[in-house]
Amino acid sequence: MGFPVPGDVIEQSLDLNRYLIRNPAATFLMRVTGDMVVDTEVQPGDLLVVDRSRSVQGGGLVVSVMEGQLLVLRVELVGPRLVPAIAPEPADLTSLEIWGAVTNIIRAV
Repeated sequence: MGFPVPGDVIEQSLDLNRYLIRNPAATFLMRVTGDMVVDTEVQPGDLLVVDRSRSVQGGGLVVSVMEGQLLVLRVELVGPRLVPAIAPEPADLTSLEIWGAVTNIIRAV
């Protein structure tokens, strides 16, 4: 006895690349560690899909480099500049460099 199949909605194979990645040459997977987290939506252990070719929009999540450390931040558009919605500590934003846009978060439940 097996599980019931709800119609024909079950795919024979599931290719996550097809669903999660638009530009394979510029897309990376990153595992989040505790010292990377600034935004509360992201948790240690999450797997981030990061696209370095995608333009970053205000309100989006990004992986950034600040003082040699990778951080996950939500950014806002203030005038012509993208700035962190929540400033990390220490808040020397002059050294902030956006590395890529987070397009998906994969989390084990």
